[in-house]
Amino acid sequence: MSLSLDYRQYHVVSHIDEVRSQQLIDAILNDSLVSEKVFRDNWRTLSARVRFQNESLLLKVPRARNGRRWERFLTLFRGSDALRTFQQLQQLSSMGFSTPDPVLACESRRNGVVVDSFVCYRFVEGRPASSEDANKVLAVLRALHQRGYLRSDAQLANFVVAEDKVTFIDFRLKKPWLLPRLQKARELDRFLRSCPDARRFLSSEEASSGWLRVASYLESVSFGFRDLKRRVRKRVKTTSRSAQK
Repeated sequence: MSLSLDYRQYHVVSHIDEVRSQQLIDAILNDSLVSEKVFRDNWRTLSARVRFQNESLLLKVPRARNGRRWERFLTLFRGSDALRTFQQLQQLSSMGFSTPDPVLACESRRNGVVVDSFVCYRFVEGRPASSEDANKVLAVLRALHQRGYLRSDAQLANFVVAEDKVTFIDFRLKKPWLLPRLQKARELDRFLRSCPDARRFLSSEEASSGWLRVASYLESVSFGFRDLKRRVRKRVKTTSRSAQK
């Protein structure tokens, strides 16, 4: 059961008691946590493994989502990215999937919109999923799709194998309303691109699916467009530097 409280201008939901929640928040805001490993630290996200009271946690600060104006506007009608992550971890676990245990999420609002948020969950001790785990990962992805959800960014790197179980990490649950079969097929295609060995574990129905063929075409167009944008940006930067010399 979650605890709800307000502390240091933050609204807090937590699975630990009030005293420990406050201690953890103080340690985060005062930058006094021991950092064990930083996975990402840029303008988009801070993602780091930290130590709190002899326990390893994953601290995630969605900096870009906290700062974008349209993302802030949307929080007039919904919770912060951090709070939704906390809730989705709970939801995925309640459906029987292996996922990190949520510990605490905080959001700070100004004039009704979220201006800062962060989330902590227990760090999963395991190994990154590899092509040898393709069949297991494919099975849990299928199971999630059968429940009516997408996990978003279904790359092999976003799964961990812990105690022989496939665990979801770095995910965002989505319930597709428009053309759900196509959206699930696109997610499956993205996973297959990250793990080609998984193709041999497709059922005959999946392998011959018209939805998967359409999804593969759309993903190829999407990736091609992204590559084109990157090349254009790179050329513009190169031209700009040359003009300045």
